[in-house]
Amino acid sequence: MRKQLLPTASAFALLGAAVVIALPSQAHAADCKSLPNAVIVAGSSAVKPLVAAVAANLASLATPITVVYKSEGSCVGVQAVTGTDPTESGTGITWTAAGVEQAGFCNFALANDFADVGLSDVYATSCGITVPDGVKDFIGPIQTMTFVVPTDSSQTSISAEAAYLVMGLGTSGAVSPWTDQTQVQIRSASSGTQQMISAAIGVPAAKWLGVSNSSGGAVVTNLASAATAGNSEKAIGILSTDVADKNRTALKILAYQHYDQTCGYWPDSTATSYDKQSVRNGHYMIWGPLHMLAKVTNGAPANANVKSFLDLLSGSPTNDIIDLEATSGVVPQCAMRVTRTSEVGPLASYMPEKSCECRFVAKATGAAPASCKSCSANSDCPSSAPACNYGYCEVK
Repeated sequence: MRKQLLPTASAFALLGAAVVIALPSQAHAADCKSLPNAVIVAGSSAVKPLVAAVAANLASLATPITVVYKSEGSCVGVQAVTGTDPTESGTGITWTAAGVEQAGFCNFALANDFADVGLSDVYATSCGITVPDGVKDFIGPIQTMTFVVPTDSSQTSISAEAAYLVMGLGTSGAVSPWTDQTQVQIRSASSGTQQMISAAIGVPAAKWLGVSNSSGGAVVTNLASAATAGNSEKAIGILSTDVADKNRTALKILAYQHYDQTCGYWPDSTATSYDKQSVRNGHYMIWGPLHMLAKVTNGAPANANVKSFLDLLSGSPTNDIIDLEATSGVVPQCAMRVTRTSEVGPLASYMPEKSCECRFVAKATGAAPASCKSCSANSDCPSSAPACNYGYCEVK
């Protein structure tokens, strides 16, 4: 994708700065929909790092697109597009082409209006909502949910049975060392993170016990505070991997043993890798595709700017998009070897039409696996991996 970082990006950044400086308070900030080529995105807080990267990419175009994001939880994002609860209020977040976040940059004034895109980590049905006619669920990269503890905790794994007791019964669950309900950092019933883990362990999302947090960032903060207070052994929380991966100096992802499994698996091949190998091959079970709901005409977004946003996340990937997703803690569909069609449902083997496994691992970890051969054409590749895709030889 060609970008014009200068002068367009500078002009866009200066525009944002000018608005913030000129206005004495957020009460007089611009209406979010009045921003240049605005795309209003509401929903999942877990996917914020990916939204930030996409927003910076779109802001750097010759004709910038302004992504305005509101972190509200997956189910609220579904409601904001399907009309179950269309009203928006408060302020939105935008990003410059350089990736600089501008919080409170604009005001929502969307009473009886809809967001352009609703982001959800879970299927709409998990939120109790049926996607209506005129709205389409665009499937994006794979999101993974985890149990996390402070880095100095001695705990390394958790089973589905233990998680059921900790999250469902709290103190009376008596699962040592997580017996203090005030040290269990959860989200809310509208959170995709909690909804997906709920589907995995069998505790209804609205029935979880622990300290509710409005965002993944709040979970990180509270677990760090627990460590400072000497409560690392008692503390546990839930996070998406795109948040957990960026906080590995403070937090440790637990291996998870699903029902009927004989051992636990990290999302990655090891506790320190970022390759998402156990997600991609189906051993780690708590994952699902990002859902992007938008209004459509004849199956396609009527708004060209919305289409540009969705194409980056659900269209045929480019090198830039694979790299972006690999460094944002999510897995592009072209790197997966398993698939599913329901929340933490049965797995089926999967081979994409054009695999990007080697490039994904190379960008996610900083080095391509030894088995991956770089290439510039199919003729550079061996018969065992004859397709030159995204700079590497692949089976297909």
